[in-house]
Amino acid sequence: MCGILAISLIEASPFPTEKCLEAIRHRGPDDLGFFVSDDGSCHLGHVRLSILDTSPAGHQPMVDLSGRFVISFNGEIYNYLELKKTLENIHGSINWRSNTDTEVILEGFAREGTSFLSRLNGMFSLAIFDTHEQLLYILRDPLGIKPLFVTEQNGSFFFCSELKGLLSIPGLKRTLRQQSLADQLAFMYVPEPHTLFEEYQKVAPGVCMTFCKGREVSKINLFDHLHETINFSSEHEMIDCFYNAFSSSVKRQLISDVPVSLMLSGGLDSSAIAYEAVSNGANIRDAYTISFSQKDRVYDQQSDDLHFAKVVAKKLGLNLQVIQAEMDLTSLLPHLSHFMEDGISDPAAINTYLICETARNSGVKVMLTGQGADEFLGGYRRYLAEHIIGLVPGPLRATSKWIGQLLPYNIPGRYNATNRRLKRILMLAGQQRRERLLGMYVWNAPDKIAGLFQQADQIKIGNDLSLLFDEHNKCDVVETMMRVDHKYDLMSLNLTYTDRMSMAAGVEARVPFLDFDLIRIMNSIPTKVKMKRGTSKYVLKKSMEHFLPHEIVYREKAGFGLPIRAWMRKDNELLRHYFDKARICNQGIFNPNALEVMCEEQFAGRGDHASTLFSFLCIQIWLDSQYLSATH
Repeated sequence: MCGILAISLIEASPFPTEKCLEAIRHRGPDDLGFFVSDDGSCHLGHVRLSILDTSPAGHQPMVDLSGRFVISFNGEIYNYLELKKTLENIHGSINWRSNTDTEVILEGFAREGTSFLSRLNGMFSLAIFDTHEQLLYILRDPLGIKPLFVTEQNGSFFFCSELKGLLSIPGLKRTLRQQSLADQLAFMYVPEPHTLFEEYQKVAPGVCMTFCKGREVSKINLFDHLHETINFSSEHEMIDCFYNAFSSSVKRQLISDVPVSLMLSGGLDSSAIAYEAVSNGANIRDAYTISFSQKDRVYDQQSDDLHFAKVVAKKLGLNLQVIQAEMDLTSLLPHLSHFMEDGISDPAAINTYLICETARNSGVKVMLTGQGADEFLGGYRRYLAEHIIGLVPGPLRATSKWIGQLLPYNIPGRYNATNRRLKRILMLAGQQRRERLLGMYVWNAPDKIAGLFQQADQIKIGNDLSLLFDEHNKCDVVETMMRVDHKYDLMSLNLTYTDRMSMAAGVEARVPFLDFDLIRIMNSIPTKVKMKRGTSKYVLKKSMEHFLPHEIVYREKAGFGLPIRAWMRKDNELLRHYFDKARICNQGIFNPNALEVMCEEQFAGRGDHASTLFSFLCIQIWLDSQYLSATH
């Protein structure tokens, strides 16, 4: 995995390429390179984490055999060996100078243009410059697995794998986007394409854009074939096709010239990947998981992932490396805020960083993760909750809100989480469809979140999400939720924190459930099969029930989080410092009185604001340590 930089300038001028690359050097500690076009209008930069062909032959930016095209590429192309053979079958022998996927992309593009890019299967962002036509081509993979940021300023376009690379460029504006702060408090992330600054966005996935001297000249949608429906003759055929594609995906994603390992939570997704990796002969010795104290787990009612991870590791003969999560993990936030620049405050990001850091210290550069299965196979609790609510008669739903209000926010003992979820579902069930669906995604009431801002009337929670639901309103409601989650929880959250935290530790995280061949199959399986008879991820469970223990395949869905309710249930030094009323007032953004009320309710057990307060803490640390002085 690597980091890229691409600039299309309206007129030639000196550019601090090396300074920008140093800002993202953690993404590619093994090599650094840059390119400037003859007329000075295009600049490319690259930092490299060597995975395939670790020799100097993989240096980037890379020039093709003809000398016409130059590429800066971040990612992995899992079908590059197949594409390599196909190119030679069609175009004759090619004098390959490396064994990299980068060179295959470059030589394929040189011969077939943008149509070749639509045949890639992997995760990537790339920039290709045509020195003859003075054209810069920009493309991000269609699922948004790999990041790419853009800003258009001063008549020019600037692209980089991370925001901090662009923020290091002198003379570019940055204006804090308060709506993004509100979104982070609502969702624990900032939905794409937005960032925490008005002038900066994330590049749209799967769209090949072309630029010439600071001007966009064309835009083409690629990868439409991922949405072409496959007609299955039976449920049995669906399951067989899914399993074969999944097994092939894991096998493809094991390709590497450096050590590969696994994140193993003990959940079905990571366990299925672990089984397929070992079955495909991967030379994997260790797997990594995280565990926290019994006291914290009981308070948050988190499942004992460690038990299940041990069961899988023992069955597969893996050495399980366990990272213990302690109370002082919040002390990592000031360090991680440098990398969580996307407005991420999901505590799962801390898990990912700790696992990747431990693995990297053991010499591992590649990790397989289970991201993507929930969003494409119907794994989230809210899908089942909305399905059940839809079966309840309207008059009964109307009274459920009042029943939910009677339940306390917290009860002592092991049923606290069950009580909390029941209370939330009952209160949501009594709302109209639009408000109910929004409530499935936000971590607090929209009015509570808006009230935390001094300009509360300008804060709109969930408008973009509601518009996305309206766009897909002709679909089954659960199918609509999954489609929304492809952009929201998957692309804007899970893939984002996985990329940032793994790269912060110098590790490449791969996602076998998002193989393009597998995506097309999952897109073709009806929702009623994905969640058959209320069984979430039915297709995956049927595929794996003969290979994994029953307690793994059919265990209750568990999140990949940390016990933030236990950590946020009482006042502490960290909160006192960052929630100080004077500092909040000086910022001129938030309403300190509303924050004080929310804290009082949380500490007294009269409300469940743990996620909102954790997000607020992350925002304060980010403002304090990074960009507050530059935004006012």
